[in-house]
Amino acid sequence: MFLILLSSVAALAAAPSTIHSADISHGAQAYTASYHAQPAISLREVEPRFANRGAIPVCRWQADVTVNRAVAAQGQAIPAFGKAIHRFAPMSGSYAGTCAAARHQIDAQVARHVADRSAEAVAVAQQDRAVLVNELDGVRALTKGAVKGG
Repeated sequence: MFLILLSSVAALAAAPSTIHSADISHGAQAYTASYHAQPAISLREVEPRFANRGAIPVCRWQADVTVNRAVAAQGQAIPAFGKAIHRFAPMSGSYAGTCAAARHQIDAQVARHVADRSAEAVAVAQQDRAVLVNELDGVRALTKGAVKGG
């Protein structure tokens, strides 16, 4: 039987680094799309219970890495176009001991995983340009229709 001692979800870094950026001219507006690889780590510390011996805690963790898009026009963020565009397969593991003691090792392992997937993340971000242009076209068509119909 396991006793859950700690459960938390934390971002690996406060400000993820930009992996790709694209300038898009659409209509009379210029947009800047920036893409970030964002890891999120969940930790769970469990302690096995044995009747005849001491227990050593185990830190179980899982990391989810997503590629997120942020869009801005004239220096102002446009949240409606920001979203996760790709999610890598989650990775997980465990370390003997507390999660606080294992956190540095977990962070390093996740950072290596993100670095190993950087080329794939950039390719996904580059392919998203066409999707973003289609989304911009859709919004433009809606706003033109609203102006004509109003």
